Amino acid sequence: MFPTPAKTAAKPRPSKRTLESYTIKGSDGVINPGDAVLMKAPDSSKRPYVARVEEIEATGPRGANVRVKVRWYYRPEESMGGRRPFHGSKEVFLSDHQDVQSADTIECKCNVYSFKEYTKLDAVNAEDYFCRFEYKSITGSFVPDRIAVFCKCEMPYNPDDLMIQCDDCSDWFHPACIGKTIKEAKKLENFSCESCAAENEKKVESPHESTGQSDEKFNTGASLGHKKWKHMNHKTQEPYQNDMALVMDKSLWSRNDGEGEGAIILDEISISSCM
Repeated sequence: MFPTPAKTAAKPRPSKRTLESYTIKGSDGVINPGDAVLMKAPDSSKRPYVARVEEIEATGPRGANVRVKVRWYYRPEESMGGRRPFHGSKEVFLSDHQDVQSADTIECKCNVYSFKEYTKLDAVNAEDYFCRFEYKSITGSFVPDRIAVFCKCEMPYNPDDLMIQCDDCSDWFHPACIGKTIKEAKKLENFSCESCAAENEKKVESPHESTGQSDEKFNTGASLGHKKWKHMNHKTQEPYQNDMALVMDKSLWSRNDGEGEGAIILDEISISSCM
């Protein structure tokens, strides 16, 4: 007859409780769910990651182990499509990539503004960022998938760049695209783009004549706010066809425990007003 094995008591699961806030160690900064934060990268030579705190929880004896559930913001260069000329230096994408990290990795709070809020700031500080897209890391798409283009180069608006507005059609232009330096552009009191200048010249030469084409142009501009709307499907059209093969920055894979998730490309860019 075999001896009856001794019964072992099941180990109690560590208690877990949700916290309403967390005070960053070494500072008086208080973090709440919904706040944007900078989090230390595993490689100290890299910039901190940007994240939005979704939940704060404490486990262990007396809740000594504090962890935060976060939703990562991706920088443009961390996406598959890479950084493009219209991306601002402080632009980030709110992704669907979530993770749980130790609260000790939080460096400080930061600010992630909407695009409209960011363009109205009197000064941009080191901790200021802006977001105009959500980033779907599973499907490889952006929301919204349409963005407005401006100027003769037909590029979306980069808030870091100076642009000049045409007094007639209200479209916006880069100084270099109209043959001006930034210094020269800042001195302009009035500006008409090449197309509108030609139209105005025709009106002066033939003040009693008008064309349906001219009327349609200005009606379209009034209804849309901007004349140019464009789909830029990376599979078929320029200018983004050639940069779609870029791979995601491998540093991004360290954000979860070895299970990297795919990044996303802007599948279709058309345009809603950015100004």
